[in-house]
Amino acid sequence: MVGALFFIRQSTTNVMHPALDQLSAVSYSERWSHPQMLKIRELGANAVPSLRRVLREKNNPTIRFLLWVKAKWPGATKYYSHFPDPNKLTERRAMACQVLRTLGPAGRPAAPEIIGIFKSGDIRDMNSAIEALYAIGVDADICDRLDKLWENEKSMSESARSQLVGALGSVKPPSARTLKVLVAALSDPSPYVRHRAAETLGRLGIRTPEIVSALKHLQSTTTNELAVVTSSAALWELEKDTSLVLSPVFKVLESQLGKPVVPVPGGGSAGQAVTAADQIFMGAGELFRKMNLSEPEKSKARAWLEAWGDKSGRIFIRMLLLPGMLELGLPREKCLEICRTGLKQTEYYYRIQAARLLVMVNETYSVDEVDLDVLIRDPDLGVRVYAAKIHWRKNRQAKVLVPVLIESLDRSKHESYYYAETLPVSLTVLGDIGPEAHDAVGVLEKLLSDPNPSVVKSASEALARIRR
Repeated sequence: MVGALFFIRQSTTNVMHPALDQLSAVSYSERWSHPQMLKIRELGANAVPSLRRVLREKNNPTIRFLLWVKAKWPGATKYYSHFPDPNKLTERRAMACQVLRTLGPAGRPAAPEIIGIFKSGDIRDMNSAIEALYAIGVDADICDRLDKLWENEKSMSESARSQLVGALGSVKPPSARTLKVLVAALSDPSPYVRHRAAETLGRLGIRTPEIVSALKHLQSTTTNELAVVTSSAALWELEKDTSLVLSPVFKVLESQLGKPVVPVPGGGSAGQAVTAADQIFMGAGELFRKMNLSEPEKSKARAWLEAWGDKSGRIFIRMLLLPGMLELGLPREKCLEICRTGLKQTEYYYRIQAARLLVMVNETYSVDEVDLDVLIRDPDLGVRVYAAKIHWRKNRQAKVLVPVLIESLDRSKHESYYYAETLPVSLTVLGDIGPEAHDAVGVLEKLLSDPNPSVVKSASEALARIRR
């Protein structure tokens, strides 16, 4: 038996295991620029077959058999020390998904394995899979696979159904099959899935009598206030009828302001948790930005959003609401106060969000009081990059900014959860600077061999503008 188990071990060994296990042993934030991550990323598409095998491991019949043997005869571990560890399998799968996120579209051949994870009831697997799916890019083929999964897998978890429905909004125009799935999802047993279905239909903007009727039914019958807001927002996209959506949304906002705030995990003002009530106001803010409201309506809508931001007591929520409030005419000083408060936080995710919002505020108001020379030397990369974007628009000082932007492209130093967000900004600003950014040519040329096609495209466009 030991000989047979040794053969099984050999047949289930993956060359990617040592690297993924080493990456799993370090903290999440340290993995992105870890030497092992960069080595795998350099392999590009060549790394994908091994990563696909890792994604399939938990469902591998041999591994499932070994786990059964271990449970049935615990004493077998005395003779064979290489039984699979369920926790390690989960860690490897999550790690493989994280690697695929850095590969971007180069990892698209792994789509069948990523989608297969939706069948799992493990929320850890689900969260890893959906982020990888968006990173590789949801196309028409993937939507068709998701449609088929919805039709055939009736026992999927609420989380899986919700994530699946959200992903179906990535391709326009959607197929008839996708629209059928989304209409069916509007009557799902889970109110959160119904909310996501309405949100997705609004994003796709396809109007049919059946869709409009189903959205109106959801809006008028649901007791879930988040679903009221998202169905109203979808109806606005399809009908553009203010009388159909404004009153129900205002009623929900007034109701929420009369309720106590639900504490978030971690307590106080900390954390990135977003409650259902927060989502209601965020969804309303996005809706208000699109509507041609009268001045009294704008004033009332802005007051609702401000009131919730104040009631939540969390700068994170106030920053999430700022785009809507800015569009509704939030005064300049209040906009700047939110950005300044965000920049004063110690957590990176607050500070990068605040810097991104400052770019948005700068498009509407002057931000002259903000010391951009200090921000382009900020300890946090994202703050430096967004500050450089504002700095260039205001001051046109290429010699000051080009070194900052070149340095921001060093993946070995700055690869992180947010690197995929800041990289395109750096490339765009270098392109905007044009010929004066000639010192960046060498770095940009190296990016032309990046495994992520979107990075290659952005770098190529920046080079073309610099060389013009």
